[in-house]
Amino acid sequence: MEEAHFEEMKKKHREHPKVNVPGSKDQLKEVWEETDGLDPNDFNPKTFFKLHDANEDGVLDEQELEALFTKELEKVYDPKNEEDDMVEMEEERLRMREHVMKNVDTNQDRLVTLEEFLKSTESKDFNNPPDGWQTVEETQIYTEQELRRFEQELVAQEAALNQKAEELRKEHEVLQQRKIELDAQKKEFQQAVIQMEQQKSQQAAAQAVGPNGELKFQAQVQEVAAAEKANPEAQQGSEIHPAPPGEAPHPGDKAVETPQETHVQNQQ
Repeated sequence: MEEAHFEEMKKKHREHPKVNVPGSKDQLKEVWEETDGLDPNDFNPKTFFKLHDANEDGVLDEQELEALFTKELEKVYDPKNEEDDMVEMEEERLRMREHVMKNVDTNQDRLVTLEEFLKSTESKDFNNPPDGWQTVEETQIYTEQELRRFEQELVAQEAALNQKAEELRKEHEVLQQRKIELDAQKKEFQQAVIQMEQQKSQQAAAQAVGPNGELKFQAQVQEVAAAEKANPEAQQGSEIHPAPPGEAPHPGDKAVETPQETHVQNQQ
């Protein structure tokens, strides 16, 4: 039922008066008569141009051209009719505008000058246009051959995209495997570093233990070695001659060490 209703609406939409070719003499004379209210027998292209140059800048721009097609569009589209699509009407307006631009705007600057407009009125298509204008629903945009070629291109593009996707998938798998290998190598390297640190710690601990199992500190060992090197006579031991009471020791005499000083030196 919906399909039947849709076909009926399409049929009703096609039942409209003849649409003049945009930019033709018949189309402009219709605007001259019905919109401008002038006698069609007095049609003058130069006067028509000046009437519809709304901002008087000497050219017809896109909006001024589109305004010329309102009467033709009203033959096909009526907002009160269910079968008429107003969005399609605006699409039709743009088609008409582009048709005029293509045939009249010779320098393609999207503006129609008076000179371009008057020159177009001298052409054959202006005075003897094709029999009516085919609206968008009456025009076959693509031929069957063009549609088949387009479908073949889509199939080829889809195949190329699928092949590229497969190549990317394989590259992704290779990269994932490489990442796993690098993570394993990184883990092995970290373990090796930890083992080396442990070995260094064990060696340092072994050097800090004396021959009788007592703990010794590296700083103390270095200080003792330096002292022995600076004063080798201390290893042999020397007599200490105390000075007589009240007398200062001679410069050549060795200093008298008290038991407290001897104890402190031994501790050092």
